[in-house]
Amino acid sequence: MKNVILTVFVGVLAAACVPDAPAPHLGLAFPCTWPTSPGFAPTADIDRTSIGEPSGLIYHPFRKTLFVISDQGEIFEIRTDGEPVGRWPVPGDLEGLTVDPGTGLLYVVIEGEDVVLEFDPERGAVLRRFPISRAFGGDPEFLRRSTPYDNGIESIAFVPDPGHPEGGAFYAGNQEDPSCLLELIVPLKSGGEAGGPARIVRVLKTELQDPAGMYYDERSGLLNVVCDAPNIFLEVRLDGTVVRAYAFPGNDQEGVCVDPEGFIYIAQDSGGILKLKDLRPR
Repeated sequence: MKNVILTVFVGVLAAACVPDAPAPHLGLAFPCTWPTSPGFAPTADIDRTSIGEPSGLIYHPFRKTLFVISDQGEIFEIRTDGEPVGRWPVPGDLEGLTVDPGTGLLYVVIEGEDVVLEFDPERGAVLRRFPISRAFGGDPEFLRRSTPYDNGIESIAFVPDPGHPEGGAFYAGNQEDPSCLLELIVPLKSGGEAGGPARIVRVLKTELQDPAGMYYDERSGLLNVVCDAPNIFLEVRLDGTVVRAYAFPGNDQEGVCVDPEGFIYIAQDSGGILKLKDLRPR
């Protein structure tokens, strides 16, 4: 029976990953195609740097490159074909990565410490630190500490908003204790030169497990969230409503983003950066 189920699932995945596939429905495999660029097919792995434990990535709108972070405390810049551009040591278990499209600054989460770093790719330097308070709803330890400290904030996305007092909101995925999506206020404008404390302002109603990767899709206005343990990709409204869910390719997916040409990139903690053609309808 197990083999029959596997055969059916593979058939669904194959049907979804072709250009003529119908519009996806809740629970179908992610609609995509594998790229055919010389040197990368059929694995689709573009990593030429052998990045150790890649745990997050984002497309940079100014530089037209990808930034990738590692559990081992490094930030990498690569081109969209995987060619290395730059590399900077930033100590800590780096897990979540996002970009402010207005300034080009990167924001990186250190798991365990649950602190957001502001990183300037032009200078290759950390500018400010924003520790995230664990308190919410009257509970000073809403975000529980665990031992070892490896189940905290795992993903982050910045949603720009000119009317927001800080220029936009941050959304974060907490891996466990509890497993949830959070809205954060990070004092980008009010925090001063050193930064300042960030705080939880809302827990989204989304029920999910292990939100390990996330980015904000400005075209759809949706959060795109990868849940590593169940291999699921979710499209989520900012109120927490799940719009669509897909079975997602790859293994140990801890980072995801899409570029303007419609390619989706997946950072696998076990190694590799996958590049696929995203066939979701726009």
